[in-house]
Amino acid sequence: MSDTSPDNPPQPDEPSPPAVESAAPAKKAPARKRTPAKAAKAAAAPVAAEAEQTGTAAAATDDASSGDAAASTPQAVDAPASDAGTWAAPDAVAPSPEPAAEATPTPATTAPAATAAAPAATAAPVATAAVPPQTYPADMARFSPLPPPPPGFLQTRWQGPDYAGGPAAWIAALVGGLATAIALPLSRPGIGWLLVGLVMTGAVWHAARFGPKPDTRIERWVRVGWAVLAVALLAVGTFRDAGWLYVFCVLGALACGSLAVAGGHSVRAVVVGALALPLAFFRSIPWLAKGASSWQKTREKSGTAGRIGLSLIVTVVLLVVFGALFASADPAFSKLLGDILPEINARAIFRGVLYTVIGGLITAGAIFTVLAPPDLSGLERPATRRIGRIEVALPLGGLVLLFGAFVVVQLRFFFGDKKYIQDTSGLTFSEYAVQGFGQLLVVTMLTLVVIGLVSRWASKETPQDRVLLRTLLGALVLLSMVIVGSAVWRMWLYQNTYGWTRERLFFGSVELYLGGVLILIAIAGWKLRATWFPRAAVAGFAGLLLFLGAANPEHFIAEQNVERFQKIDFWYLRALGPDAAPALAQLPEPYRSCALSWMIRDLDANPDQWYSWNLSRAQADDLLDKIEVMPAGRACNESENLNNSRK
Repeated sequence: MSDTSPDNPPQPDEPSPPAVESAAPAKKAPARKRTPAKAAKAAAAPVAAEAEQTGTAAAATDDASSGDAAASTPQAVDAPASDAGTWAAPDAVAPSPEPAAEATPTPATTAPAATAAAPAATAAPVATAAVPPQTYPADMARFSPLPPPPPGFLQTRWQGPDYAGGPAAWIAALVGGLATAIALPLSRPGIGWLLVGLVMTGAVWHAARFGPKPDTRIERWVRVGWAVLAVALLAVGTFRDAGWLYVFCVLGALACGSLAVAGGHSVRAVVVGALALPLAFFRSIPWLAKGASSWQKTREKSGTAGRIGLSLIVTVVLLVVFGALFASADPAFSKLLGDILPEINARAIFRGVLYTVIGGLITAGAIFTVLAPPDLSGLERPATRRIGRIEVALPLGGLVLLFGAFVVVQLRFFFGDKKYIQDTSGLTFSEYAVQGFGQLLVVTMLTLVVIGLVSRWASKETPQDRVLLRTLLGALVLLSMVIVGSAVWRMWLYQNTYGWTRERLFFGSVELYLGGVLILIAIAGWKLRATWFPRAAVAGFAGLLLFLGAANPEHFIAEQNVERFQKIDFWYLRALGPDAAPALAQLPEPYRSCALSWMIRDLDANPDQWYSWNLSRAQADDLLDKIEVMPAGRACNESENLNNSRK
């Protein structure tokens, strides 16, 4: 009970009516800070608002349950009165302030405190509804973050050298690039291809001394053999002018050179090894760039490299100035310089820069590979998955029966003559030969694929498995060899009847090569395992290209067609190159002049430089100087009239 009453008036030292007046602002201030709009605005804050609402609700509950405890705190009444015009944070009410001077509040102060607790109790649910709790469905747990992709072949098997391409690599790449820019006759076969190949081989051989060595002595000789094959294929362009053949020789040289620096035994390893050099062409770019950056940071302060570069520039300038003066003073010396050096113009400069970059990157790629060859051991392991006897016997047995039935039914067609084929099949001889050859060529290639897959995955654990596999594969190989012989015989008959062409000769040779591969399969099938087979197949194709280069295919084509010159197309004869010049020179006039007209025009328009010298072109040029020919237009018109008169 309060001591203030009507019977007991207040003493002079006690609070008087101003205490009652101070209760009025206390009643109004909590109402302002509990306004729903204010509460909603406070609830919009992410974390602080939630703490404020929790503290406010707790304070309101305590005030409602114990009004006297709330009223006994003078600061709860005096604080709003002293700062009635300023809004206070709700969490300022929750903590209990330290008691000030002891005073006993009047009942009038209890009523405002209880009144202020009511808005607080109603404001808390509004704030909670404004920010609903964040709940996630149970299905969201299934969407876990994706794991990082596994490292690829380059990261695990072929990381490259541990060190960057330093000055030695740059010098070797520059030597290969300059050799390419100076001596490579890209538009035609020539001795420059061989010279560039020898320069690159020497640079790579020098770098190979610092790289890992092959495991065995036999493997070292195999690598040397691949390099020799690559150089031999490039040498074909020195003796033969057949551009269509030399394209295959250059591609074969690239594959053999790649195998020389990368290696490989199994089918997959040989394929990856043959493609290693083209891939290293691009990987050598950041390798050289990193080496140049490191070299720039660690070079000596004496500036030796700068002096060397300046000396080279001065040397080039002096040679150009004095060489131009000597060339203008002596016509013979000018002709000598013109034969040695290419013509200097914008096109030649662009060509030189492009060839230097390409040749340099090829050399750098080969050095990059030989210093850190790819690890192909994982590609040479035998297959872990095996197929049983049923999976082997049914497909192979079906193919053997099909091949046998085809061989028996078509036996007379395989080796039949022209009249028998026309009478029995209703096809012309050309349709029969061309259609049959293409289909049988596809059959041979698919058969090789089937044999390779079965040899890898078929089970060989028990003697019964091995006998079954040898029997089925042996029968399939023998029947396939009969089909290969039929295809080659068809093409031979067709070419003897209608003439020889480059395409017919090349694809007939490819069919013979596939027959040789089947023979290798038959040899390897005896032990059902032959690690030498993939490399032997690649080397066999390189040997086929070398054989064609030695046989001079265009000369052979011209010889075969000269015998039936009255039945052949002279437009095709004129497309033959200088390799065919000795055979075409045997034709009578006006056929000879017509057949040699394009060759004469090309040799006169494009004389050889020292780097593009070719034996066939040189011999054809000497031969044509000794032959008197008619004008091309008149000779071809007379040849066409003579052929038309004989029909």
